[in-house]
Amino acid sequence: MSSVTFADLVAIYRATRFDTEDGGILTIATEEMAATLSAIMENDDLYADAQISVEGDAELKAGAQIRVNVGRPNVAKMGLLVSSFDELFGSPGAVLEEPVRYFVKEPGFASGDEPAPEVLLRYRAVLTVVSILRETASLVDETLRQLIFIGKEKLIVPIQFGQRDLLGDVVTEAERLNKLFAVELHVDEKRTILQTTLIEMVGSMRSDKRFGFIIRNLGRLADEVEKGYRLFTSSFSYSKIRNEVEAARLEFVAKIHKTIVDIQGQLLGIPIATIVVVSQLKEVKGCDVAFWTNLGVFLGAWIFVGMLTIAGLNQWKTLAAIGQEVERQQKRLDDDFAMVADQFTDVFVDLTTRIDWHRRALIGVGIILTVGALATTVAFFKLAPSGSWACLAPWR
Repeated sequence: MSSVTFADLVAIYRATRFDTEDGGILTIATEEMAATLSAIMENDDLYADAQISVEGDAELKAGAQIRVNVGRPNVAKMGLLVSSFDELFGSPGAVLEEPVRYFVKEPGFASGDEPAPEVLLRYRAVLTVVSILRETASLVDETLRQLIFIGKEKLIVPIQFGQRDLLGDVVTEAERLNKLFAVELHVDEKRTILQTTLIEMVGSMRSDKRFGFIIRNLGRLADEVEKGYRLFTSSFSYSKIRNEVEAARLEFVAKIHKTIVDIQGQLLGIPIATIVVVSQLKEVKGCDVAFWTNLGVFLGAWIFVGMLTIAGLNQWKTLAAIGQEVERQQKRLDDDFAMVADQFTDVFVDLTTRIDWHRRALIGVGIILTVGALATTVAFFKLAPSGSWACLAPWR
């Protein structure tokens, strides 16, 4: 045999029960496999490429069980032999693209095998994300396997990950990101949004933890990029959002203040009514003019309280409606512009505080009215002699 291919080596790997890192017991399955082993043992160049040797003087024939030493083959000429998928993902070049030829001892998987295990499907999905990040990065250091982003600050992201990072619905989230960048329209703006999001997400983390965190949070990354792009395509800028929020704030403030202004005339009537009550109530001797004057003042006071109570309740409901509208506007801002929503929290806090203050003012007015009305009632009955209600009898 003049040459040995990686497929020949894979057949040997599959037939070997590895009991150490560098070898195990090989059951020679076919005469072709026996011929391959003989060629490797007899040809120094083939051995240098295959890195397989037979221990002892066992006869190489189909059905024989022999002990073999299995080293790492020449990657360029043969392929990649690794113990696990973690080792595959950490091998040079594998973080940028899937190696053409490889064999994973555990679980005995070779490139091209079908069906591919779930971890490999997730790995392939991650490679599509890596491709997008490479196009987005300001610099790509393939030797050190690093992505360098230069925005408001410099961010270095070493491309390193393992099976523990390939959890969750990586495939679906990677597809979301790929669909967004598959359309060439505004691709430069999308990359700017992605770069800004990455710097915010992992800028404060240790460099060796950054890429794994990105993969574990692909859903969040896709969400932020989608929201940022929606913000861009809607022709919204930060200043425009700020202006619109400020305009809404002024409108809400005017509505809130109007709740007091609308009943301001009635509120000013409270001290006037108090003076009237104090000055007009007189001691009653019988069914004389003083009794009817006191009764008129008494009824007028309660009518005033009733009317102001109705106006106050109406304004209370108006404040409730304004409060609901403020909450709706805040939720809309959070849903549509989540990337900048936090910067407008103070506006909504101020509006909520104003609404609460006006509610307390209405409660205070209600308490004053109640106290005044009760005081008027007590004074009326104190000044009216016993039996004075007979003055109201229709037969008089």
